[in-house]
Amino acid sequence: MSLKHKLMPLFARLITSEGLQQLRRRLLEWRRILRRQPHQATFYFRIDDPYSVLMAQVMPRLARHFGITVTPRVMLYLDQQMYPAADMLAELAPRDAVKLANLHGLDFPEDWQLPPREVSLAATRCLLKHEGDERFWSLAAALADALWRDDHDKLEALLSEHGQQAADRAQLALEARRDQFLKDGHYLTGTLHYAGEWYWSVERLDHLGHRLNELGLGGADWPLPYGRAKRARLKDTPEALTGTPLALYFSFRSPYSYIALARTYALADHYGLDLKIRPVLPMVMRGLTVPKAKRFYILKDAAREARLHAVPFGKVCDPVGAGVERCMAIWPFAEKEGRLREWLRAAATGIWSQGINAASDNGLKFLVENAGLDWNRARRWLDDDDWRERAEANRDAMMEAGSWGVPSFMTQDDMTWGQDRFAIIEQRLLASASHESDGD
Repeated sequence: MSLKHKLMPLFARLITSEGLQQLRRRLLEWRRILRRQPHQATFYFRIDDPYSVLMAQVMPRLARHFGITVTPRVMLYLDQQMYPAADMLAELAPRDAVKLANLHGLDFPEDWQLPPREVSLAATRCLLKHEGDERFWSLAAALADALWRDDHDKLEALLSEHGQQAADRAQLALEARRDQFLKDGHYLTGTLHYAGEWYWSVERLDHLGHRLNELGLGGADWPLPYGRAKRARLKDTPEALTGTPLALYFSFRSPYSYIALARTYALADHYGLDLKIRPVLPMVMRGLTVPKAKRFYILKDAAREARLHAVPFGKVCDPVGAGVERCMAIWPFAEKEGRLREWLRAAATGIWSQGINAASDNGLKFLVENAGLDWNRARRWLDDDDWRERAEANRDAMMEAGSWGVPSFMTQDDMTWGQDRFAIIEQRLLASASHESDGD
């Protein structure tokens, strides 16, 4: 084993350590107290980002409940290398936002229209002019509603009433903010930054709420339902769902795929779904890049999501390259043996929580035997490349359905992306069962 593979699990365990996280939080809180500063957070808002639109609706309520100051920072330009499938994201995000809005009682138009860049720029210039105003949040909501509904008359009226920052000043400010954003450690708008940590989208506000509770803020647990999309209720058991297909697109290199496994199995078993697991190669092995800043955020975010769901995590040995290929080669064998679920669980657990190097024979043997498979029989499949064609077919099917990342879930004709969308997946399943029942 190379020195890199020996040190990688120790380094990953250190930076994802809950103890280190708590120590850092305490140090930052002591510094805030010594400097007599208020509790303050910065919200990175982009008006043509659906997740920003939803988050902006929550910010005033969050600030009031916890007694913190939330400062908006208007963005528009982003580093495109952080978005490997920007065109697909532009279509997927508003569809996802509609589902999240319905779940959380927020507003996003179901008849949305993708806003042209020049119109988004005009609205952004207006918000830049009023970034320090108390009415920023109501203005942002009104502009976003007009923009996403393609309501030109309302938008023109708002711009005429409130004005815009000068074009040259706005251009310089937006470009500088794009560059500074990456230096500060993030790349996704719709993100809140508080005391050294980032919270993207409404599905991470539960983490911030509990953190502020620990500081004695808010008086009680975060009372709003943001974050509940991560879990299915698993209450109703309509017979109409028995045998309903559910496809999981999974990658051995995706921490979120690993974190989603137990909940996927529980959902499928509870409703009697026909679960099909469709492994794909990771983005970097499909010609897509994952920059360093993005990798570090994902690792830290996955660690706190894993803790939330009581999933072991942190001692990581990145399987990219040979490790992934060898795990993929075992996939058809595990499937043939009727132990694909066990193989995915054993391999992912070893990679993401035990520091097992899947690229080595000893490491792979450990994973195979933990899945209840015979190593001597399994190793014969390592020279068989037939899995590549199947993996490519899985990728094509996933992208055709509208997603490029994992974990993604296909329920009949609806694609949902993300390990924090289980309540939405369950909603769609129950709605389809109800519709079929009404049809009968």
